Amino acid sequence: MVKEKLRVFYVFIVIAIYFIVMALPTPEGLSEEGKRAIAMMICVVITWVMELIPILISSVLFIFLISFLNLNTELGAVKDFATPTVFFVFASILLAYALENCGLNNRLALKMSVLSKGKPKLLILYMMCGTALLSTIISNVPACAAFFFIVLALCKKNNCERGKSNFAKASIIGVIMAAMAGGNATPAGSSLNVLGLNLLRQSTGQSLSFAEWTIFGLPIVIISIPLLWMLIIRVFPPEFDELVGVEETKKELEELGKYSIQEIKFMVITAIMMIFWFTESYLHNVPVSTSTVFFASLYFLPGIEILSYEYIKDKLDWTLVIMIGASGALGAAMFTSGASSWLATVILGSFTDASPLFLVFLISVFCTVIKVLIPSNPACVSILVPTLAAFSQETGIPIMMLFLPMAFTVTAGWLLPFDPVPLVCWPERYFSMKDFAKAGVFAHIIIIIVVVAIVMAIGVPLGYF
Repeated sequence: MVKEKLRVFYVFIVIAIYFIVMALPTPEGLSEEGKRAIAMMICVVITWVMELIPILISSVLFIFLISFLNLNTELGAVKDFATPTVFFVFASILLAYALENCGLNNRLALKMSVLSKGKPKLLILYMMCGTALLSTIISNVPACAAFFFIVLALCKKNNCERGKSNFAKASIIGVIMAAMAGGNATPAGSSLNVLGLNLLRQSTGQSLSFAEWTIFGLPIVIISIPLLWMLIIRVFPPEFDELVGVEETKKELEELGKYSIQEIKFMVITAIMMIFWFTESYLHNVPVSTSTVFFASLYFLPGIEILSYEYIKDKLDWTLVIMIGASGALGAAMFTSGASSWLATVILGSFTDASPLFLVFLISVFCTVIKVLIPSNPACVSILVPTLAAFSQETGIPIMMLFLPMAFTVTAGWLLPFDPVPLVCWPERYFSMKDFAKAGVFAHIIIIIVVVAIVMAIGVPLGYF
């Protein structure tokens, strides 16, 4: 009861914050429309982070508040919501369910465990590699969950004490980091990637193809995963040299036998889908969202039946889908109202003459720090992309010089375990917030250095800036 009363109190606080912001003097260069957009965005972030109203409901509410506050027409706001990104995210969720239902994710996790031969450090490496591999084509959360439960079973078999076992800390935090880093490899690896690309297209008319993104993303993942592994085992060196329970895992893998018909069907359909992803604009003009929806639908066909409506109807959570769509509409409102342009001038105006290297580094650091202030990933992306687009248009700085470092650093949330990925593992309490931040600070340094190096090494020769 007290909790409910507090929620009501906080709702009134959020409403009060909107009117307080609107009552403040309007800064020079910011229109009244832009001021309304910023005030609303502050309320959006607080509401989503604190979940004062269920996120699914508040996301729908904010779409129509855009019209109510005269930031767009009702039809315009709905159009900005119902973009191909929403349907891509929906199809990606089906892809993750298909992977789970055919059992291939479990086979991969068991295989990685067996490859370690009972060596704790090797097991952490293989688990991180397997997680990152899965995360290149499915959302970070199911990729993390697939390997987390294998790691969790091994922690229990080896009597790892909650909050004290270095092996448990290293393996679980390693899987979390690998899931989030692995999502950088392709646009399909995270809904944030697709949201960012959609906002980029809305704001500038420019975008990256699936293959163009991967040219940058894949090297970042290949380099960062081993470095993150070396960091993890140094910060949390495992307390034993041999693992108990690997033989049982090996027996479990052997019991699976050869690949099942369902697993083969999944691999064939997904392989063809990935060919379509990588050849978009080269061999055909079928957008990634269209091909993903089409191939995800094949999982339900008679004779294939990797998925059924009965299987997904109770599992499917529309919250992420609606939230991503709402974030797109909010980002568009920020851009068209001029709020993004004003924010760009205030935050980045002093760096218009900076060198490309310094600017890429600055954006990478800024996008890392802002995640602490705006822990909601979709809200963060919906603010950053229009702001960077506005800055690019005002200064003439190539948009890719700003967008690429943002896209590859904003997905990493390793300072506080408030992202959906670490929250999958948090309830088991094998690591504390202090443990997470202890490894996370250095992990962010690693990802910033890798992102800056790859973006500059590839972006400059290929003429992106």
